[in-house]
Amino acid sequence: MLPRNYYTDHDLRRRQIDTLKIFNDNVTEVKENTEYKVEFNANSRIMVINIKLGADFPNEKPAIFVHPIFNHPWLAENSNQVVGAPGLLNYTLHSDLGRVVQAIIREFQRSVPSLPNEDKSTDVSPQSHIHANSAMFPELNDLSIEELQEVLDNPDLQDKLLENNPQLAEIDLETEELMNSIEEIAQDNLAKQQMLDDMKSKVLDGISAIVQMKMSYEELHKKYQQLCEGYSPHRIRDCLKDAALTADEDAEAIAEQFLLGNISVETFVLKFAEKRALGQARRAREERLGHQLAQLDRATT
Repeated sequence: MLPRNYYTDHDLRRRQIDTLKIFNDNVTEVKENTEYKVEFNANSRIMVINIKLGADFPNEKPAIFVHPIFNHPWLAENSNQVVGAPGLLNYTLHSDLGRVVQAIIREFQRSVPSLPNEDKSTDVSPQSHIHANSAMFPELNDLSIEELQEVLDNPDLQDKLLENNPQLAEIDLETEELMNSIEEIAQDNLAKQQMLDDMKSKVLDGISAIVQMKMSYEELHKKYQQLCEGYSPHRIRDCLKDAALTADEDAEAIAEQFLLGNISVETFVLKFAEKRALGQARRAREERLGHQLAQLDRATT
């Protein structure tokens, strides 16, 4: 599982739409990626939830409407828009659209909404008004006004009321599941981070090895070029020519020493003959190599 930082806005939007279809039945796409409706049964009545997703969804909360309209504390005054559902009030990028809609449907199914054409009561007393707006806390229906006032004035009673509310308990359960999911994702990210660090280290080691190999190659290539230049046939011919000239010069120096009387006849004959033979041998090799190179040049042109 990829961390959500790696998802695009389009991926996050599609994921939220997928949760809508996973956690709810009878989901119909009204407008692709923008508007959906969910039909459900509440006390033998067919009702419809309309979900509209704005351009900035899921960074902004969805707009949810219920049809037909009825009296419920989660609905905006004189409107069919759901505004008071805990899932909407606490909506974040990490919420699941499917769970939010599922909780709204369950609430409407539990509260058995009284539709306007079926509610003929003209009772407008404070007690009836409190009962009509206490669907989320049905235990308040049996309390007197004095007892309700005591609840309003006593934080301990309010806390107890909240603790025993099944809807809030469900929200706590969903929150716990979400936290567990986040923890699993975090652990998965840590495991993958270690894997990425290991791969990065291997890549860096590979790059270092390649750099060292390239440096070694360049050094060897330089030596190779020098050896190629030093042992090329043309270079060898030039060296033989120079060596032949050196041998001739050495022979002339020996002859000069002999004429000056610095060396004996035997020494002169031995050394002079040696140098002359060496020079002639080098010159012969130089001429033979030059002839071969000339033939090679003609063959390649």
